[in-house]
Amino acid sequence: MSKELWLPWGSRGAFGGQIVAQALRAAWDTVEEDFAVHSLHAYFILACSVEIPVVYSIQRVRDGRSYATRIVTATQRGKAIFVSSCSFVKPDDSVALNHQTTMPETADPDTLPSDIEVLQNTLAITESIPEAVKQRAQKKLEDRRWFKTRGLLNDDMRLHACIIAYASDSGFITTAAAANGYLINSRSLGMIASLDHSIWFHTPARADKWLLYDVHSPRTNSGRGMVFGKIYSQDGTLVATTAQEGIIRLSEREQEKRRKKADATWQDDAKVSTASKL
Repeated sequence: MSKELWLPWGSRGAFGGQIVAQALRAAWDTVEEDFAVHSLHAYFILACSVEIPVVYSIQRVRDGRSYATRIVTATQRGKAIFVSSCSFVKPDDSVALNHQTTMPETADPDTLPSDIEVLQNTLAITESIPEAVKQRAQKKLEDRRWFKTRGLLNDDMRLHACIIAYASDSGFITTAAAANGYLINSRSLGMIASLDHSIWFHTPARADKWLLYDVHSPRTNSGRGMVFGKIYSQDGTLVATTAQEGIIRLSEREQEKRRKKADATWQDDAKVSTASKL
């Protein structure tokens, strides 16, 4: 059961990554010691209240020699708010195929300002918008950022995997909004929320060492956006792959604005077409 939940600024409910991480740990505690997680697929059903404890129930679907499967249901006041399937595997020491994508070139994380420093600099400037904020507001299909814990952790790799799961939901679906030129706090956005979340863990990695999150959004349509992510260790090893679909709805005001603009464009095109016929 979880009692301490974080409510991000402007969010309708608790941070989804926290629910994902806690569900993963709850499932992991029910498998044998030599099993490690290799995939997780989750659905966010209802907004999670930070005022009510979350209860995690585990269904033991399968316990095989090499793989174990669990289904986790998170509830509040008897209602399911989240469900996840987690698959665990024993280490494979056989000769196997091995390939991966190449980590993109990026700046050394120790030379970059932290999110807190960027925010402090932004708040300190009132006359103009900082260039870093302007760049984030530009339309772009991808986003890259480094992350790690603020302090060192113990050697429990289950903890490290859960932290990576936690971080994998941070600023994820907002990449789809950014692909359309919107920041998360834009008044043009009426709603933005995660619908599902998937993680494939390729190899163990420490969350207290720098990890690069390379995210891109291939599509937004029908009030939803899609994002994919790759998480690399600093030596270039691909340690995890992620995917998520989320709700991205324009505000009623922005929708009406766009309808009027589309109508005006259609009328102008009709006038041009009529004139050309004459």
